[in-house]
Amino acid sequence: MLRGNPLNPLAAAVIGICVTLLAATYAAHASPVAVEGGWPPPFDLSQSGDEISRGPQLALSQNGDLHVIWLEPEPGGVTFTVHLASSDSQGSNWTYSAPLAPPESDRYNAAMDVDQSGTAHAVWVEGMSHDQLWYAQLSGDSQGERHVITETNYAIWAPDVVVASGFAHAVWYAYGPTGLYFDVFYSRSGSGEYWSPATTTVETVCSSRNPRLAADGAGDLHLVWEENTSPPQIYYISGTVGTEETVWSMPITVSEGLTQTATNPDIVVGSDNMVHIVFGVNVENEPDVQDVYYARFSATDTGVVSATLIPGSRVNVTGLRPGYASPAIALSGDDQVHVAWNGMMGDDYADRIYYAVSEDRGVNWSDPEPASPRDIYSRPDGSPSLAADDRFVYVVWQEMVSATDQDILYTRRFPVRITFPLGLKEF
Repeated sequence: MLRGNPLNPLAAAVIGICVTLLAATYAAHASPVAVEGGWPPPFDLSQSGDEISRGPQLALSQNGDLHVIWLEPEPGGVTFTVHLASSDSQGSNWTYSAPLAPPESDRYNAAMDVDQSGTAHAVWVEGMSHDQLWYAQLSGDSQGERHVITETNYAIWAPDVVVASGFAHAVWYAYGPTGLYFDVFYSRSGSGEYWSPATTTVETVCSSRNPRLAADGAGDLHLVWEENTSPPQIYYISGTVGTEETVWSMPITVSEGLTQTATNPDIVVGSDNMVHIVFGVNVENEPDVQDVYYARFSATDTGVVSATLIPGSRVNVTGLRPGYASPAIALSGDDQVHVAWNGMMGDDYADRIYYAVSEDRGVNWSDPEPASPRDIYSRPDGSPSLAADDRFVYVVWQEMVSATDQDILYTRRFPVRITFPLGLKEF
C-alpha cells in the first residue's frame, strides 16, 4: 500500500534545487551557532484513525531508505501488533507492510535495525502467562519466520537490536536471578532462528534499565543504559564481537560528576569510532523539569569522559508523553550531531519535539527549535526517534490526541531555512 505525505514531486524537485544553492551559501558562511532550518507540518504516518499507535522507531538504511516500526491494534482489536512503513523517496511516499499476524496476547516495546540489504530486523515483547522476547525479519510484504529469543517468568522491558558482524544482537532489561534488581541482558543470533542463551552484560549491585545499543564500522557493539545508583547515572560498555562470543568491557560512568538523576540515554557511533551519547538530567528542586546532556569520546580511549549541557535544552515534561525528555541522537557525517527530545518550553500548551544540531561534534550547538507544531488543543508529543543524512533530518514521534487515540507522526528538516517560490504552498 502506497501513501504520500504533503510534499508533491514538483515541490520536492524545486525545493531540492533551492536547498542545494542555499546549502552552498551556508557552507561558505558556516557558523557554529544558530543554524536556521525549516520543519513542514507533520504527516500522520500511522493512519490509524481512532486507534492507539505507539512506540515508533526510525531507521535509515545505507541506500537512503527510511523504515519506521511501531505498534497498534488491528481495527476493533484489543491487542497490539507490529507495523512497518518504508520509504525510498526520503519520506515523500510510504509503503506499508502487512502487519504481523494478530497475537494471542499483547505486543509491546518493539525495536528495529536495518541491514545492508534493506531488511528490517525487528524485536518485540509478547506478554502471556510470562513474557517472551520475539524476533522476525521484515522486508516489504515478506515476513520471515518468528522466533523466540528468550522467555522469563518476569516482565521484559525496552528491547533494542542491531545487526553487526553477521549477527543480530538484542538487549533488554528484566529482573535478574534474584528477582530483586533489574539487569541488562544480551543475546545474539547468526540466523535469527537460534539465539544464544541470555546473559547479563555486566554484573552491578543496582538496577539497570533502558539499554540502547549501537554498532561501529568494525562490527563491534556499544551499549549505554541507566543505572539506579544514588543518584541514577548513565553507564557505558563496549562489546567485542567474536565468532563464538561477545566480550564486554568494564563499565564507565558517562554522567560522572552530575548530582541529579540521569535518565533514558541514546547512543550512536561515527565512522571515526567516536561514541556520541545523549540523556536527560533532572533539574534540582524543579519537579518534572529536565536538561539534555551530551557526551563524546573515542571508543578506544574512555579514560576521560565528560558530559556537557546542550544550551537551552531545558523542558518541562508533563508525564503524559512521556515523563522524561527521552532524547534521541543521530549523525550526518562525523561532525554533525543531531538531537531531538520532548517537553514544553515557554508558552507551549503541551509537550513538543525540540531539536538542536552541532556542526563541530558537540562543541557548539544551535538554539533549540521546535520540530512539531504548537498545538492549541494540548495534544502532547513525545518519544522521538531520529535519523539524518547529508540532505535531511528525519523525525518520527508519538502524538497523544486522547487517551484512546494516539498517532505516529513524521516530518523532515531542511538544513537551511527555505523561501518557497510561488505555487509551492502544499509543503
